[in-house]
Amino acid sequence: TVIFFSGNYASTTLGFSNSELLIFFLTVQTTAIVGSVIFGILADSIGQKKVIVISLLMWLATVLLAFIIEDKGGFYIVGLIAGSAMGSSQSASRSLMSKLTPPDRKTEFFGFYSFFGKSSAVIGPLVFGLVSFLSGNQRLAIISIGVFFLLGLLILSKVKE
Repeated sequence: TVIFFSGNYASTTLGFSNSELLIFFLTVQTTAIVGSVIFGILADSIGQKKVIVISLLMWLATVLLAFIIEDKGGFYIVGLIAGSAMGSSQSASRSLMSKLTPPDRKTEFFGFYSFFGKSSAVIGPLVFGLVSFLSGNQRLAIISIGVFFLLGLLILSKVKE
């Protein structure tokens, strides 16, 4: 949701041009690749759960900074953090899921994993759009997404590796 709406947020709230948006998304994608490699290596040494916690904290920093920052230059920094968090959270969560899943039930578990991923692709934008519509403020909408990262941290704290 954060990545999906970042273009809209950057253009309407911060006044990004199309060329600035292109540079922004290239930056995000590049850091996502770098983040997945670096955090993949880190996950091998400290564990996937710790890497996911770090990535959730990075997501919280991303939404907080997006809420606070009012200039284009600062938003590029938000993009760097978001890209790194995106790459690391995706690679580490799949790895942890694979580690925790019984071998004879991988299809079932990854089916649920996919279902919840698709559900979040609906719920996140719905919450963002609703908060943005009701408040008339995309800054509040972006910070409202942080609630999902906090919930993720809370749920993850109960997971035993």
